[in-house]
Formats: sequence, structure tokens, C-alpha cells
Amino acid sequence: MGLSAGVAAAATAAVLASGGAAQTGGTELHLTATSQKSAEFFPKRKPHPGDQLGFGDKVQGDDTGIDRAVCTLAGGGPGGGLPCTVWVKLSKGTLQLQGMLPEKSHNAPIAVVGGTGAYNGARGTAFATDHGKGKTTIVVDLLP
Repeated sequence: MGLSAGVAAAATAAVLASGGAAQTGGTELHLTATSQKSAEFFPKRKPHPGDQLGFGDKVQGDDTGIDRAVCTLAGGGPGGGLPCTVWVKLSKGTLQLQGMLPEKSHNAPIAVVGGTGAYNGARGTAFATDHGKGKTTIVVDLLP
């Protein structure tokens, strides 16, 4: 479960939490993601490169909603992480994130590659930190 919790935590980085002006002149969102076990899926056999796994979280903070992520096992050595795409559906719009998510995250950067609604055309970086027990904080720095 360590990998799933870490990936969920990192993917939770797709989850946003508070709003305010970032130093870049953009917007900073602060979110907390809480794992939803019912949204997880994993290979039913020993994992192999190319297999996919996924997770989802409830997101709260400056905006509220859910996130869903799909990651692909790519092999590689320690510290490589999993390539993942994360979709965050919030009350004011959606965000899409992509990046290599580590098993345990501490300010792990994840690219914000798009958005809709209030986040239309979003770009920037989300930073995820795993706090264990299915909780992850995410700070999203959106560029102006």
C-alpha cells in the first residue's frame, strides 16, 4: 500500500487548497486531498512495466471537489517515480496535471498543463506533500 498511498498523495497534488497572490503575480491555491479507497485500482497480478494504476481523492481548501489520477508503471530505478496524469474537478473549474510522482512526496513538483472555467488555460506548478494516512497537501502556483 506504500506505493498507492504515496502516489495518491502525490497525485492529490492535483488537489488545490487556498487562494492568494503568488510571488509570480499569478494565483496560489492551497488544497488538502483525502484518499477515496473506492476510486483506487491496481493490477490484479504482480505489476509489470506498462501496467496502470489509479486513485482518487476528495479535495478541500480554497476550492472543493475531487481528483482522479492514472499512472503507468514505467520501470526504472529508485527515485524515478511514476508518470501520472491527474484531473482535478473543482467547483470553479478543472485542472489537469502531469508529472513523475514519487512514492512519498515532499514538495514534489507536478506541472499544471491546462484547465477550464475559472482555471481556463491554467499553467504553472503544483507541489504535493504526503502526510500519511491518505492525506496530501497541495500548493498550486498558477502563472498569470
